[in-house]
Order: sequence, then C-alpha cells, then structure tokens
Amino acid sequence: MLTPLFGFRPLARRVAATVAIMAVISCPSVGIASELTDRFQAHINYLASDELEGRGVGSRGIELAAEYIAKQFTSIGLEPAGENGGYFQAFDMTLHRELAEASRLAFESDSAERKLGKDFIPFNFSSEEAFSGGIAFCGYGIVAPDKDRDDFVHIDPSGKVVLMLRGEPPSWADESGNPTPHAQFRNKVYNAKDRNAVAVLIVNQTPAEGLEDELTPFEAEGADAYGIPAFHINRAMADAMLSKGGLGSLAELQERLDQGGYASKDLADVKGTGQAVFRTRSASTRNVLGVLRGQGPNADEYVVIGAHYDHLGIRKPMMRTFKAGKIVPDTSGPQIHNGADDNASGTSGIIEIARLFASGPKPKRSILFIAFTGEESGLHGSKHYVDHPAVPLDKTAAMLNLDMVGRMPAGKNTVEIFGVDCAKEFKEIVDQAAASEGLQVAPSSDTGGRSDHASFIRHDIPSMHFFSGQHADYHKPSDDSDKINAADGARIVTFVQRIAMGLAGAEAKPTFQAPKAAAMPSPGDTPTYRVVMGLAPGYGDDGKPGMAVEAVTPEGPAAIAGMKMGDRIVRIGGKKVANVYDYMAATRGNKAGDTVDVVVLREGAEVALKVTLSPAR
Repeated sequence: MLTPLFGFRPLARRVAATVAIMAVISCPSVGIASELTDRFQAHINYLASDELEGRGVGSRGIELAAEYIAKQFTSIGLEPAGENGGYFQAFDMTLHRELAEASRLAFESDSAERKLGKDFIPFNFSSEEAFSGGIAFCGYGIVAPDKDRDDFVHIDPSGKVVLMLRGEPPSWADESGNPTPHAQFRNKVYNAKDRNAVAVLIVNQTPAEGLEDELTPFEAEGADAYGIPAFHINRAMADAMLSKGGLGSLAELQERLDQGGYASKDLADVKGTGQAVFRTRSASTRNVLGVLRGQGPNADEYVVIGAHYDHLGIRKPMMRTFKAGKIVPDTSGPQIHNGADDNASGTSGIIEIARLFASGPKPKRSILFIAFTGEESGLHGSKHYVDHPAVPLDKTAAMLNLDMVGRMPAGKNTVEIFGVDCAKEFKEIVDQAAASEGLQVAPSSDTGGRSDHASFIRHDIPSMHFFSGQHADYHKPSDDSDKINAADGARIVTFVQRIAMGLAGAEAKPTFQAPKAAAMPSPGDTPTYRVVMGLAPGYGDDGKPGMAVEAVTPEGPAAIAGMKMGDRIVRIGGKKVANVYDYMAATRGNKAGDTVDVVVLREGAEVALKVTLSPAR
C-alpha cells in the first residue's frame, strides 16, 4: 500500500431490492473456516518469504510471485484473461529516475546565474524534451467551472512557457484546511498541456510566517511523466521573470488572485528555455488476470476484485528513526521488505475469494480477478489496466480492492473501508455482509485514493478498498508473515466475497457518485510535511470521537510526550480533531521545535500532553 495521505453514506432502497440483495449475500460461504484460515496464511508464508526478495518490481522474486498467482488461478479453474490467451498483462515500468546535472532552465537577459536545486528543479513527472518559448503568467493555472474560474480565459498559452502559482486561493480550502483537487500538480499541468503550452513553471505562494520558500525535493522512485516539461522554481527567479516582463511582483499578483481577480498575461519580450534531463532504469513487469464467467443476462458485465502483489524489495528501510524526539539518519544497510500484510495478505485474499466463487453457484455477473504490479511506486499496474482493459470499462460494474487485510488487531472486529460513498447502493450491501460475518465497518472519511481502486474511481467506476488497519510494521522490514492474524483475515475474505456476490447478483449496476473532492490525490501531489509527531494515524470512521493512534514510534515526539497506541487525539493546540484530516491540518502553521498541546482520550478520560514537533526530515 502506498503511503496513505488522504482514503460514504447512502440511499435507502425499495423493499423488493433489499430482499433481493439479502437473498444473494446471505448464501453461506463454501469451505470450512479453519481450512480457509490455513490457506490464507499459507499463501502469505510463501509470498512474504525471503526467497521472494520482497517482490520488488524488476526482481526475480516478483516474477516468482506472478507465476505462483497464475498457478493458483489455474488450479481454481479461472480462465486466463491476460494477453495472448495467458494470465499475464505485461508492460514496461520506470523503476528509477535520477535527476541529471545537465538539467537547465533560463530566461533571456537574466542577470543572475540560476542553479539546479537552488533556483529551479524539474518535477519527477516532467518530460525530457527541450523547450523554448515566450513566457506567460497564468495565475494559479486553474480551470474550475464549479468555481466559475478559468485562469486561461484571457490568454492563449499555445507554444508558450506558462508560469503559475502553486496551490489555489486559500479561501477555497475546506474547514480542515484541505485543498480542492484544483490545487493538485497533475490538474494544473494538464490544464496547460491541453492548451498546447510547451512547458510549465510552478512557484510557491507567499510562505506562511516562519516558513521558507523551498523547492520540492526530487523523488527518484517510480515517477510518471505527464508528457510536458514541468519545473518548480523559487520566488526570486519568478519575480525576476515578472519584473522583466512588466507584470510587477509575485506577491502583488497573488493578492489580486486571492481576492478573486485575474492576473493572466504575457510577459513582454521574455523568452524561456530549458530541459529536464534524467537517467532512467526500466523493467518489464506483469499484472495477473483470471476470470470466472457469470451466467445470465448480465454475464457480459464484470465485478473486478483486485490486490497488488508487489512490495518494496531489498532496500534501505524508509521508516523514520527517532532519538530523543528528533529524526536521526538511518545507518542500516539494505534489507528484505517481505510485505506480509502489504500486500501478500490482499493477494492471498483474492486467491481465496476466487476459490469461494469457483466452488459455489455461478454468479450472475462475471468476476475478474487481478493481481496488480507496481502499486507501491505509483499505482502503475492498475493505471496500465484501466488504459488497456481486458473487458470494456463501461461493462465494469464495480471494483473491490484488498490492500493490507491481514493485521486486524485482536478483539477489534473492525474492517475499514474507503469508498463506500462512491456508489449509492454500496452501503446497504456492505451492511448486510458485515452483519452476516459479525463484523463492524469503519467507513473512511474519503476514498483513500492511494491504492489501486483509485485508478478505477478516476474512470467513474464505483470502487471500495478494504483495510484491516495501520500498524507499526508498515513499510518496514518487520512486516513478516508471523505477525499475520489469519483467522480474521479469512473473515475479511468471506466478507468481501459476500459483497461481491451482492454486486454480481443485483439487478442493476451500482450508480457511481463523485467521491469527496479532497480524496483524490494523484501521484506527484504528495504534500511536503514540515513537522511530524512520530505516530501512525487511524483512517477509519468507527463512530468514536477523535482520531485513533494506531502506533507510536519509539523515541519520537509523541512517545516522549507519553502518547500510547490506542489513544484517540481529540484536540491539538485547541483545534478539534475528528479525523486524520483534522490531524494533518492542525499543525500546518507550526515549525520544528514548536511544542503543541495535545489532548487524547485514554480509557474514557482526557489526558493532556505536550508534544514538541520534530522536523519531517
């Protein structure tokens, strides 16, 4: 599962529809629970073994995993749904994109010597072609019919280098400070690309008090090019361009934009040139696809059940290491990241869901099972699939995604689900299935757009992500198979199968409805966090006050302050915290070294803590 950033309610159906759904999803699961538990654990034991080297894309281990999944699909009786009559859908994927010193950016008559990494830096989603053209300032680069806003309406960016502000007018953010999708890099860049700009330059808004104008660090792993050169530049370079072009200062232009005005204009007699240069390493990788054909008039429609089977491979641990409340350099060498929960558990889950379906009556809709590759570095496998679908996307009724379903805490009995709100019919089917399995459901406050279901949601396909919860071993070498809760993982398997049965048997496809706006981050839009507490937040809405603390990092700020796993943060600095988004927003204006008052609920009582925030890097 990708690092979670951001992650549903419903419509009463008529009595006849309710009865039909109940009849479909109340069918008993096939097989003995203990046997299902044993098989669930056995798949994970193999997929998360050292032999598979952490299932990193491009490794021998991930190829062994792909062959194992295909053999399981064969033994269950699924038809191949990949290319050339087989189970595999292959494609090339960029593994590593290293920024080269030859990258350049300049504008005519600039009196300063501009340096890579100081004044400008290509985004990791930049393309590499050289560019040249007049420069045009395009405000925030936003096209937002819902806000009656189009920053390109007074200018023709065709053939030009467009300069735009990062983010959006501050007044557009919601009550928790979360921006709209219009602030995302991807949307801004595509707005310019669709209008035939030759390059995009993005500059920070006026920094908040105590913060500096910083360039986005270049991320080398798993970058996707958006098809146009794109650079982040500092405010000094942008001001020099604007002054040369007769537009005044960036601060003045931002003030006009934030008050609702327009500021888009060509920079007079200013031409920009540049090129992003990268060194890349690619590898061929494969999705694994198998189908169980339905029977009846809706058999040409499909319910997709998916899980990613890749993980982080052999690498230096990515987790933050704290000492005395501050992040310290990690001195460990490369280690195998076996990814038992993330996501051998979900892969095991779809194998066993396929077995349950194959052992029972034929569903009325066909069921397509997909094990995705390349999720950890940017949803590559699922994005490739929706761009090259094995069945028409308009025939895809719904997508169910299992990502980290193997670590339900003992006694918790709760499954977190992202995306229940993106179809009107989901909640009723989910609630019925949960009642049949004796499970509680914690719907997340957004769609959880950092796993493979997000690729389907972006094509208006109703989709859900099932998740047993965050834990201290996430993305660490310690995510091993001996920590799996196989019995409850097996319960999640039967729970998801019941939901799939309900969706496959319903008279009509579920009705897509747009998810919560702030829930759809794109790869490359990850915010830069300046301060951290050293904890793993809970994402599900379990109906209890505050935000659950799923894990506390040893010697981190939260641990030093006395915070414990199981606490629920209800206030930070006097600001109410109801969920992970409130938590992230509560320290937006803080800097490293600030001490904030944090109130947690512990065993029903409020406990006041003082947490001294650590820098995020």
